[in-house]
Amino acid sequence: MIINFKEIPQANTGSGLQDTFELFSRDFLQYLGYRIVQDPDRGADGKKDLIVDEICRGVESEYTVRWLVSCKHYAHSGASVSDKDEINISDRLKQHNCDGFMGIYSTIAATSLSGLLNGIDHHIIFDHEKIESRLLRDSSGYIIANRYFPKSFNNWQLENPSPAKIFDDTPKLVCEYCGKDLLFSDDHGIFIEFKNADTGVIESVVTSCRGRCDKALVDKTRSVGNYYDSWNDLKDICNPTIWLYTLMAFVNSLQTEKYSNEAFEKYKSIFINTYPFVARNLTTKENQRVQSLLQFDLI
Repeated sequence: MIINFKEIPQANTGSGLQDTFELFSRDFLQYLGYRIVQDPDRGADGKKDLIVDEICRGVESEYTVRWLVSCKHYAHSGASVSDKDEINISDRLKQHNCDGFMGIYSTIAATSLSGLLNGIDHHIIFDHEKIESRLLRDSSGYIIANRYFPKSFNNWQLENPSPAKIFDDTPKLVCEYCGKDLLFSDDHGIFIEFKNADTGVIESVVTSCRGRCDKALVDKTRSVGNYYDSWNDLKDICNPTIWLYTLMAFVNSLQTEKYSNEAFEKYKSIFINTYPFVARNLTTKENQRVQSLLQFDLI
């Protein structure tokens, strides 16, 4: 589990922060798109912590589902939420004129509660794993995660860095065979250098998906001349240390190698567009990758 829900203070204390989990639940549901009808308060709540509306839109009409929200913060004890913790759900729905029941739990629902909820038409449980997966989905979720779970989010962000905002435009390198955006794909792809075996000039550099696309590009280039080709992982170039080694190797090669204008400009494009990914600290895996490459003198 990435998020440590114990960063939110316990709900059964008088520290002044006992409402934090309910406030988090409100902000979390608002982030998901629910409309807050009733905020958390400390009065006699009739066994409800929040009331929210979900606007459901169809092709020609829309309707509203009103949810009674129950927040249970048991992360500090590790206990699951059972049917004894959520009593008289149907009566509570009627009391507050709600259509469905929603649980926001920092642990999980017990089997006894899950069985009870099966008798309610509209119900949904956000347990700790569902909450975590939603929060770490996009930048808006990151803001909430950082506010309520700063230690957990900082640790996660170190291993899942986002590109630095350096240029107005989003950095982009595409596969020159299929057009796929490589920098924001899981694999990142490769870049291939083609050197003319007859003239010794590095005539072109292309970015490509790995496999079918790079094979097609290599075959196409070899069909029109006598070329040597070599390749590097774009994912490696997005590693800060390897980026610098590669840049220095390119600069040093300018003394001994000849580049066409096209190849030279392509190398510049690769370094510029990968720079926002390297203006940061190394992740643990990237540091291990650097040590592995250094061991075999590969950089």
